[in-house]
Amino acid sequence: MKKLFLFVSIFAISLVSCSDDDDNSTPVNEANIMKKWYLKSYEVAGQTIPYLNEPCGRDYMEYLSGGIYKEYYIYGCDPLEADTDTGTWALSGNTLTINILGDTNSGTISSLTSTTMQITTTADYDEDPSTPDISIKMNLTTN
Repeated sequence: MKKLFLFVSIFAISLVSCSDDDDNSTPVNEANIMKKWYLKSYEVAGQTIPYLNEPCGRDYMEYLSGGIYKEYYIYGCDPLEADTDTGTWALSGNTLTINILGDTNSGTISSLTSTTMQITTTADYDEDPSTPDISIKMNLTTN
């Protein structure tokens, strides 16, 4: 499960998503994202794919003050097996950048409320420059 969570996180925030309306949007306030965010689902090619957690716990991301970013994931229940990776995060306008495990990944916060956040990005899912990148929306919740 750890590898799946890490893959989904890095995959979903792998490159900055650009759209015509990004320049007209209001910048996100850092204080609004500093909390625990649980991955609920992601959207690819018009399909919503739920994120599956272990029955004994939920994986989550945490944005802390001072630019500290943590990923928590549970990958086994009997006995409980969990792991944490720590990195950094930064916000510039609506662009969220995460540095973790030697990788730098960015995405655009396309929606943010007190309990939900959606990060939109494009990704090169097969690392083949001849195939087009795909758009991904990562849906997160605080509960």
